[in-house]
Amino acid sequence: MPNAELLMPGGLRELTAALQRATPSSRLLAGGTDLIRSMHRDHWEPDLLIDLSGVRELDFVRLETGTLRIGSMTTFAELQADPLIRRHGRCLAEAAGQVGSAQIRNVATVGGNIANASPCADSVTALVALGADVRTIDGGGRSATRPLEQILVGSGRTSLAPDEAITEVSFAALGADQRTTFAKIGSRSTVTVARLSMALVVKYDAGAGTVSEARVGLGAVGEAAFRDARLEELLEGRPANEESARLFADGCMDAVRRAIPGRYSLPYKQRAALGLAYDAWNALELCPPCEPVWG
Repeated sequence: MPNAELLMPGGLRELTAALQRATPSSRLLAGGTDLIRSMHRDHWEPDLLIDLSGVRELDFVRLETGTLRIGSMTTFAELQADPLIRRHGRCLAEAAGQVGSAQIRNVATVGGNIANASPCADSVTALVALGADVRTIDGGGRSATRPLEQILVGSGRTSLAPDEAITEVSFAALGADQRTTFAKIGSRSTVTVARLSMALVVKYDAGAGTVSEARVGLGAVGEAAFRDARLEELLEGRPANEESARLFADGCMDAVRRAIPGRYSLPYKQRAALGLAYDAWNALELCPPCEPVWG
């Protein structure tokens, strides 16, 4: 990168000053696992690189008044192991544990995963299901908070301005009556990019044996991870039994059809959705394990 200037802010104040110089050709460097590969593969270079590794204020996990707050520079290894996330947002911990290799998880960050805006991003699927908000700061020192789904514009595209950096992601901490899980399918059993991913967050009424609330995030199907309202409505109020599992799996197949109509990968992803739906449902442990009926 002979022509790229490198800035290494040592804190939020210096980061704000660095962002004032950002242009549409500038890039923020977090873990670098996607950015550096893209630069080598596509033979491009930014005019300015802002290295965030020195902004230690962006590496944290905190539970504050019922909200779980996660700094944008928190690595996937930290997300996977953190007891607060495992207790109050387990699907995110599970997703983090399936990102790349151990070496990648040690350096790749949640903020970088969001900003990269890959439809296959594991953590983004989980965060969408958790109803996450994203907080940013810009070159003028202004902070803003908006839903994650408003940040994700499409494959590799976000609504972030050139002088805007993600500082944290947050969501309501899950309670004892809520259950959550993350599942994905890829070309390999480990170190694989998702071909389809799913995150579930449900509120279980143990007394009635029903699902009282549901959130369903789908990833690697379409331009960006998203919540599917039809699937959520299908589950809410239903008994936690084998019939509901079957309806949910059928609904997942329909959600894939609606997301990528006519796509060459549609037949494969619909069949994958059937099996993945049962995997996710069984992981919630709402009823005895159910098995799909393959037609």
